[in-house]
Amino acid sequence: MLHGAGSDHTVWALQARSLAQHGWNVAAPDLPGHGASEDLDAVTTIADYAAWTADFAEAAAERAGSSDIALIGHSMGACIAVDAASRLDARLSRLALLGAGETLRVNPGLLADTLKRPLDAHRFIAAFGHGTGAHFGGAESPGLWMLGSTMALLDRCLPEVLHRDFAACNEWEGSESAAGVSCATLVVAGAKDRMTPPRAGRALADRIRGPRPGGDRGGAGFVTVADAGHMLMAEAPGAVTRCLRGFLGAK
Repeated sequence: MLHGAGSDHTVWALQARSLAQHGWNVAAPDLPGHGASEDLDAVTTIADYAAWTADFAEAAAERAGSSDIALIGHSMGACIAVDAASRLDARLSRLALLGAGETLRVNPGLLADTLKRPLDAHRFIAAFGHGTGAHFGGAESPGLWMLGSTMALLDRCLPEVLHRDFAACNEWEGSESAAGVSCATLVVAGAKDRMTPPRAGRALADRIRGPRPGGDRGGAGFVTVADAGHMLMAEAPGAVTRCLRGFLGAK
């Protein structure tokens, strides 16, 4: 399970626990430079992150005694998962992409703010990344301030790492990588996502030529989560978890 730019493994807390309780060996790493993971000078692009991810996934599968690998990625993590899919090839059985698009362009002003005015950048990301409901409470977990949680998460990330992440997203062109995905794939979009609107997720799904889940036609499945923005794992944890469990076939 691959987190997005400036985040860490904690964004998957609810989904990881549910999948682990229903038959999956779950690994949600901190990408290099994030959370408790050491930064690596060699990791600067989505392709670099994808190479690291493929090595990590194969090592985790070997340790778990499993030949079946599924990748789940959110935002930048979705870009990484798409690029890693070609590296894992036949070992990858399922791919789930949340808050994803065939490109992830970053406003130049926001990119500059990640270094020059990180607090302003964090405030903007927290506000723009959540749907309207999250601005007025509405968390499924009582007492949780979702925008504040995102601010705290971003504050734990070094400015140069968030800047690198956004620059990598801005440079990424997913159309070629997506066309090479051959496993069953599901794209999940927040209906009120302003960072990667549903139309961006649909465009990515249309690029993928793998078998459609539950169907005989090529192409990725595509679903939207009502009343959720870009941070849909926190905004609609129950709906996202049910969606992933249904797609992965959790026991």
